Amino acid sequence: MTRIERLTQAERLASERQTRAERQAITRERLVEAASDLFRRDGYAITSIDRIAQAAGYTKGAVYSNFEDKEAIFLTAFGAEANENLGALLARIDEAPTREAVIEEVAQWANERSRHGGWSFPVLELARSLSPGPAGSDPATAPASVSASCSEHLEAIVRNGWRRLGEHLRARFPHGPSSPEMLGALLFEIAYAPALTFLPSPRAGDLVRLVLPGQLAGHPDDAPEDARP
Repeated sequence: MTRIERLTQAERLASERQTRAERQAITRERLVEAASDLFRRDGYAITSIDRIAQAAGYTKGAVYSNFEDKEAIFLTAFGAEANENLGALLARIDEAPTREAVIEEVAQWANERSRHGGWSFPVLELARSLSPGPAGSDPATAPASVSASCSEHLEAIVRNGWRRLGEHLRARFPHGPSSPEMLGALLFEIAYAPALTFLPSPRAGDLVRLVLPGQLAGHPDDAPEDARP
């Protein structure tokens, strides 16, 4: 085999490997999208690996080639959507020129999340299934090490969202009474409160407008425009 032939073969193999990697990435993305739709619509318990595979147009084996189990694909889908939604909110906050505009952006986000619903109940289902005791899963089917790892991952996703939102607001409004994580937790719990997803009032945005001004107090934005530096 000549040097050119060896190079051609190496390039072909590299191209095939790249194509396989691209195909796997597409498969994984479609599986996550299908899982996200099913978990939000039907909940954690009802959604099965079989249903995810069918909705995405793949075999059950394709799911297990990309994810260890249902918990893994749930955490991937939930984490990806949480990160995307929060990123969009932080960008809107950055563009808001005043404290009042920031409060309104957060209020609108809370209304959107509340109307969207979806993740609150599946997250609670998974959390309860991982808890010990009568409300939790059978230790024989959910080893403690697996449950602990999943619980830690789920908590990390939730707390990361709290911290990112709270730190983003505190970087701009540093004089509020609560810590960044407490501030983020307050706003997330309003936005994702289960009761607010089906009751007509109050709306999540109304609650944000009620509590957030006091959390962002003591900033130059509070002063009249002619008195601001």
